[in-house]
Amino acid sequence: MKFEQTLIEKLRQAQRIVFFTGAGVSQESGIPTFRDGLTSIWQHFDPELYATVAGFDNNPNKVWEWYWDRRQAFKALEPNAAHDVIAAWQDKAQEVTVITQNIDGFHQKAGSQSVIELHGSLTMDKCRAQGHAIEHNFNSTSKQQPSCTECGSLLRPDVVWFGEALPDEAYDQAEIASFNCDVFICIGCSMDIYPAANLPYNASASGAYLIQINPNATDLDETAHCNLYDNAGVVMPALWQAVWGNTDFI
Repeated sequence: MKFEQTLIEKLRQAQRIVFFTGAGVSQESGIPTFRDGLTSIWQHFDPELYATVAGFDNNPNKVWEWYWDRRQAFKALEPNAAHDVIAAWQDKAQEVTVITQNIDGFHQKAGSQSVIELHGSLTMDKCRAQGHAIEHNFNSTSKQQPSCTECGSLLRPDVVWFGEALPDEAYDQAEIASFNCDVFICIGCSMDIYPAANLPYNASASGAYLIQINPNATDLDETAHCNLYDNAGVVMPALWQAVWGNTDFI
């Protein structure tokens, strides 16, 4: 895979880089996307039942069991080459921030340190009543609905459901990183989920060099300085080798 010299030089010189990742990054690890085509999760499950507060309140045990099954499936999966390259880039720039819409925790598993999770994480639960976060017990073999040890209310997955706002702190951090980066790399994002989809435009308006990696065209194509049309697991290792001349991310 060949890359323009301008792209290579921008990445070599950048000191503040943002990687903005969507479902397309984790799809290559075996995690289905939420919206794309026949393989998407919501083609097979009703989001009103499994991804809304009302769905949880109507049948919390059913929702909890559905997420329990997903978590068990995730345990058998691993980050892919795109996650590994993103994590390795921490040693090449002064400040590397990962902003992700994914809830799988794979960036942290690959070694990324500064990760902003806009949609929460399946590695965490939270109290339905008070909202405080609690680390999920992956060692549990029971699908039984757990309760908060502080107040006795039910626990729910600490993820953003339909109709819920993004966490204020996470989005504020994402905006700050986007406004202040030298290079903004948008990877595997459908660019139709707002307000998160505003972030690359904010970065570009603030002078950042904007790169998009996606096998499909999106609304960001015309704004991006560089569009790389392929899967993240293909582009990211090739890009690393083109910029740094080695495969040390492995």
